[in-house]
Amino acid sequence: MSEIKMPAWYDCLKKAIQKNRRDAHNRYIQLATLSETGKPRVRMVVFRGFSETTSALFIITDSRSRKVQELKSCSEVEVGWYFTQSREQFRLQCDATLHTSESDRGAHRDRIWQALSDSARAQFFWKEPGAPLGVGSELNVSANPPDTFVVVELAPDHVDHLILAKRQLRTISTLTEVGWQEMPVNP
Repeated sequence: MSEIKMPAWYDCLKKAIQKNRRDAHNRYIQLATLSETGKPRVRMVVFRGFSETTSALFIITDSRSRKVQELKSCSEVEVGWYFTQSREQFRLQCDATLHTSESDRGAHRDRIWQALSDSARAQFFWKEPGAPLGVGSELNVSANPPDTFVVVELAPDHVDHLILAKRQLRTISTLTEVGWQEMPVNP
């Protein structure tokens, strides 16, 4: 089996993650979506890894969150990611795919669920996001992902990589019919 060739920006992103791994805050990315009324919404989410076969990234969310409805209405999103140690910024325009209990029989959901801490798993057994707080009963967290657990696959088609270190560099990468095209541009 031949090895899959990943785009240059993907290798740069993996190197930035590696260089900045001691700072836990570098796992947080900004996800921009559009509300159902067309207003922009930005939220912080946790990067949960890469696809094993493509350059896609994964995050997770609760099926009852507004984010899921927004992604169903418009799957086009933008991710912003800044690495403080290496002073690099990545802006990725992506198409989002929801992997729910109905649409994904195993692969992504199970793998990512098993990698979560118990406290991260527990949030998917809480009340609906945005519901009033109240006295709750003890949670029964299961070994299998509940229906509320959704993996969001973010498949980039345009990447803007900006290095803000001593020598500033910027590269725009665009996915075309013939593959990834890269162009160095003025920062």
